[in-house]
Amino acid sequence: MKALRYMIVANFKMTLRNRTALFWNLAFPAIFIILFGLLLTTETDAFSVGVAGESTTSIARQVTSDLGNSSAFDVSLGSRESQLEALNEGERSVVVIFSEGATAQLAEAEVYYDQTDPQQAQIALSAVQQFLNQVNVESLGEQRPVTVSVQGVESQGLRYIDYLVPGILAMSIMNSGMIGLTTAFVSYREKGILRRIKATPFPLSSFIFARIVSQVVIAVFQAMVLILLGMLLFDLQIDGSLFNVVIMVTVGSLAFLSLGFMISSFARNQEAAASLGNAFSFPMLFLSGVFFPVDNAPAWLQPITKLIPLTYLADGLRNVMVRGENLPAEWLNIGVLLLTCVIGLVLSVRYFRWESAPA
Repeated sequence: MKALRYMIVANFKMTLRNRTALFWNLAFPAIFIILFGLLLTTETDAFSVGVAGESTTSIARQVTSDLGNSSAFDVSLGSRESQLEALNEGERSVVVIFSEGATAQLAEAEVYYDQTDPQQAQIALSAVQQFLNQVNVESLGEQRPVTVSVQGVESQGLRYIDYLVPGILAMSIMNSGMIGLTTAFVSYREKGILRRIKATPFPLSSFIFARIVSQVVIAVFQAMVLILLGMLLFDLQIDGSLFNVVIMVTVGSLAFLSLGFMISSFARNQEAAASLGNAFSFPMLFLSGVFFPVDNAPAWLQPITKLIPLTYLADGLRNVMVRGENLPAEWLNIGVLLLTCVIGLVLSVRYFRWESAPA
């Protein structure tokens, strides 16, 4: 146990002294969060407003026309169901649904807003309410032509920064396992470190276990740093339990570390290890929804995204971080990651080599 503890500490020291590893594990994902956060999370001047029942009465038609002519609103027309669905998916800030009032000259307006995005939605709601109230003020003391009722709904949509940070965290966990660990382990084989360990009483299994423990702890620390960065710079909303986040990070780390060990078993040298790691990881970045949702991808591509373990890690992290899901609800994501871990370990043991293969 003492030897194992020393080996774990040694792995921590090697990682901290490796500036390249520190850059790719921490600085690189942090740069991604800052750049994408600054470029793609700037709020637009126009509020997205959905309108349904605009042809119900003459006053509804007039109000809808005035909303559309205002530069403050980006108005979309549609049915009640379609507009509420768009609001639920986070595509609208406010939805106004008109219906007939007591007479043909009166209208009732149901105003729905997204209460899960209080900052943007409250501003948009206030602007729409002021607009509708202005119509009533202009009636000059007569019966109010528009009766307004307001109701908040909880949408399933996410701000882009809330979507991005878990994806970047998943990406960094993948890179750490499939590229960082792969090249490091092949380097140990090329330098004869594994051969020397084989000749000592210290078992290889303990050496690998020490490496896994150190990598998982570093991944958890990395997750906390990136989450804190998102909270400080972009007001990242964390609705879930940090304990659940740690569990998901740990499971994801085990899955991609096992894939890293598997790739290192096949790679002949560091160059081949880096090439294989990138060959596996690069397509995952764009097919797993790390940066953007893949729901609108072509139908023939959808099944492929379901075969990528990074998809399940990114989705699992988003669910437990910003959607407040508990771990039992993530049984599919966790199950796929654990299955990936088992497959990677089985193949790693089957094709493990103590020494580099002859050229």
